Amino acid sequence: MGGIELNQVSVTFPAGGRPALDNINLTIPRGQCVLLTGECGCGKSTLLRLLNGIIPHVIPGAIAGEVRVNTTTPAQAKLHEMGRQVGTVYQNPRRQFFCADPLAELAFGSENAGQPPGEILARASKIAAELGIDHLLTRNMFTLSGGELQRIAIGAALMDQPTFLLLDEPASNLDLLSIDALAQILQSLRGTGITIIIAEHRLWFLREVVDRVVRLQQGRIIEDVPARQFWQRDNFQRIQQGLRALTTPQTACLTAPPAGRDGIVYQHSSHGNLYFPRGCVTVLSGVNGAGKSTLAAKLVGLQKTREAITLDGKPYPQRQRLRYGFWVMQDVHRQLFAASVRQELQMGAYTICAKRKASVVEDMALNDLLDQHPMALSGGQQQRVAVALALLAQREVVIFDEPTSGLDYAGMMLVALRLRQLARTGAAVILVTHDEEFSGVCGDWRVELGG
Repeated sequence: MGGIELNQVSVTFPAGGRPALDNINLTIPRGQCVLLTGECGCGKSTLLRLLNGIIPHVIPGAIAGEVRVNTTTPAQAKLHEMGRQVGTVYQNPRRQFFCADPLAELAFGSENAGQPPGEILARASKIAAELGIDHLLTRNMFTLSGGELQRIAIGAALMDQPTFLLLDEPASNLDLLSIDALAQILQSLRGTGITIIIAEHRLWFLREVVDRVVRLQQGRIIEDVPARQFWQRDNFQRIQQGLRALTTPQTACLTAPPAGRDGIVYQHSSHGNLYFPRGCVTVLSGVNGAGKSTLAAKLVGLQKTREAITLDGKPYPQRQRLRYGFWVMQDVHRQLFAASVRQELQMGAYTICAKRKASVVEDMALNDLLDQHPMALSGGQQQRVAVALALLAQREVVIFDEPTSGLDYAGMMLVALRLRQLARTGAAVILVTHDEEFSGVCGDWRVELGG
């Protein structure tokens, strides 16, 4: 009793065709840790939003069947009441923040519930120490990396000591050390009796964490097995089922590119000359907070810098960087503006023929998404739209910041193929990522940015 129960549940969105969830039957006992996985757009995030009441209170949707969370029907309860029971960490943590500094963010929900200040501060200090974010509490939220923000979001979700914790792609922006820390935190939480549901494509770090694995496809549950049985499948079966690696990916054996002039050279004040050659995919790696995204912003002209930058041996001023560069951002929803994917792909001054545009749409498997609103897509589908925009732009320098966030195995391989093709056009392709599985598939060189 007191767990989660879904009986013949379907969810249909006003603008959708087929149901996002289709006749779901699922029971999760109290205290169980469950992994939801499956291809992009299979319904994982929809299921989480159903459990915390976001659907239908924030996102309109027609719900059929019975949904019970600790004997409460989320659609009938007040949203703030569900928030006390169900803590949620979303794929893009910036979407759930209210405050400008981390400590205030941790305290926000508890303050609104009228809890004593001393109790709030004590609990915030304890959670910050457990998550390894105590050194971030006095920082400005706008200066934190994506991985640091992810950990702040997890801390904020735990502040009200919820009965249920929902995590949507929690490892998408984390480095390996942070992922290990996250796995340890989840293991310790299991012992407290909290019910944990994790929607993820990156699976390997959950091997010793989850009790059970539920795999979805096109809104339906196609597999519901004990975790031990799930981890026993071999690589051939895993790939056939579209799953990411089940064991810790080995660090890709990539070296720094030899010195040259054909590409970008950034004269970094702390790390010396950083070289990103044309015709190659260069992986830019480093721990969370090392400054990778900041460097990317400078290379495409979105941030000023006094450090010298050259392209093909010639000075590369900010105005040219804005004209010649393209950045697929870590939070791709921040660069999607149109009312449909079709309109999104028509934005920008791209002098490109209709045949080439149709080819990019086909290559990125977007044909079935053209009439959908970009904000209604899954995180992985949004990533594919952003990559398509980069391919259409045909720029000299293209930077992809964590492009596998939210992508399944097929999506990862698809993006890897397109990055390789883009590099063969002579562009300098820079890949900012912690994803070693992806780096090993498409990387040529590595530039390491220390902390």
